[in-house]
Amino acid sequence: MGYKHLNYQKRCHILAFWKAGYTQAEIAKEIGVNQSTISRELNKNLVFIRTKLGSWQYKPDYAQGNARQKHKGKKKKIKLTEEVANFIREKLQLKWSPEQISGYAKKHQLFSIGKEWIYQFILKDKEKGGKLYLNLRHQHKKYRKRYGSPKRVGPIKNRRFIDERPAIIDEKKRIGDWEIDTIIGKQQKQAVISIVERYSKKTVLRKVQNRTAKSVATATIESLSMLSKPIFSITSDNGSEFAYHAEISNALGTEFYFAHPYSSWERGLNENTNGLVRQYLKKGSSFTEITDVDLENVMNALNNRPRKCLGFATPNEVFSNFMEL
Repeated sequence: MGYKHLNYQKRCHILAFWKAGYTQAEIAKEIGVNQSTISRELNKNLVFIRTKLGSWQYKPDYAQGNARQKHKGKKKKIKLTEEVANFIREKLQLKWSPEQISGYAKKHQLFSIGKEWIYQFILKDKEKGGKLYLNLRHQHKKYRKRYGSPKRVGPIKNRRFIDERPAIIDEKKRIGDWEIDTIIGKQQKQAVISIVERYSKKTVLRKVQNRTAKSVATATIESLSMLSKPIFSITSDNGSEFAYHAEISNALGTEFYFAHPYSSWERGLNENTNGLVRQYLKKGSSFTEITDVDLENVMNALNNRPRKCLGFATPNEVFSNFMEL
């Protein structure tokens, strides 16, 4: 007779037979389990009762609680179906992180697999010569401190710094507050304007042939004027390409603010978004061959990727479903 798990009913039977003076072999025979099961059960779950004389007692409630706690602490073996494996591969190729894959799957009740397990899945694939790891944003590259000299340009006229922004912008409770930056191509030739909405994380990308203030202003106005939501504010760094901020403000009916010099953390969302964009537009690559269709594909990928900070909803979902108060 093989080992069988005991349930609460059988534990109550054990108590009754034990009190009646049955041997362990007899108890095992009566409830249909191996004698070793009874031996282990009694050895683990006898409780000393502090009475005048004191005695060891078997308590079914105590034994059941111990068994439940032990079962809860066990690591559950994950059964990886081909369907789940294909889902993981597909989303990795879309540059989703393991955490995003795990969170999205749990939210939509597709399957329940943790991010660490997905990392192990990627590692095993790499050990077999697979390339899934190349889709991860960080491929264990060492951080290199970046040094740079400030631009030799005059200050931008009529700047309003981030200190003057209304508090509601920092609260991130509405759609319509944006951060803007430029991503530079190889040899400083051509650039992509990166604009991201603070609440929904929706990203807008637009290529410009050069980083002149006029080109950047024109592209920014054209890109944001196409959106259905209001444009309350835009915040940029102090790059000379944003010298035409007044023209942008007037055309879009918005307020334009500047972060303090050398304070990139004041536009943390923009910096993080640029890192995501660089998964597709690699550093050191030329932007000459990049088309509007290419950028549209990148935007679709980012805006349809679930984000942990959005409860694993996508930027497009949050942007489209947000209701103005």
